[in-house]
Amino acid sequence: MYLPSPAKTPSQKSLEDFCAAANAALPALELRPTDLEPRWIGLDADSTRQIFDLIRAGDKRGTFTLPWIVERTGSPTPKVGRQLVLVDMEGRPVLLTRVTRVDSAIFGKVEAHHTVIDGSPVRDPSVWVPLHTVYWNTHLAPFGLEVSPEMPFWIEEFVLVYDAGN
Repeated sequence: MYLPSPAKTPSQKSLEDFCAAANAALPALELRPTDLEPRWIGLDADSTRQIFDLIRAGDKRGTFTLPWIVERTGSPTPKVGRQLVLVDMEGRPVLLTRVTRVDSAIFGKVEAHHTVIDGSPVRDPSVWVPLHTVYWNTHLAPFGLEVSPEMPFWIEEFVLVYDAGN
């Protein structure tokens, strides 16, 4: 499993404990650690907590993934039904989401209908594009790549299924 630096990878025990707690709260889930795709969203610990709050409030309803990173890390290709466990910077599983829609776009052609699933503070393309340029350049640099107008990305809309923090 690949998580970008500086996020820590969740331990097997933390994933097992998360699944046990989620299954106790929602028995119909029948969740197993192998069902989960750990993801980290944010720039640092504070922004990750803020993003979790936006997801809890229903304001942020999705995430974005780069095929270029997926190809180079062997990470799974986004698909409807995938269960993402969002972890904090220390690798603690916090939120369980289920992907409900996957679409694709080109970075140089980003429009508001692409970013509408993001949190309201960054949803406007005039904010979203510069923020994601900096963010993705940081994650692309280890692969000798950088953001370009032709760069594809996936839009993954999700629903919140379980919150270990509440």
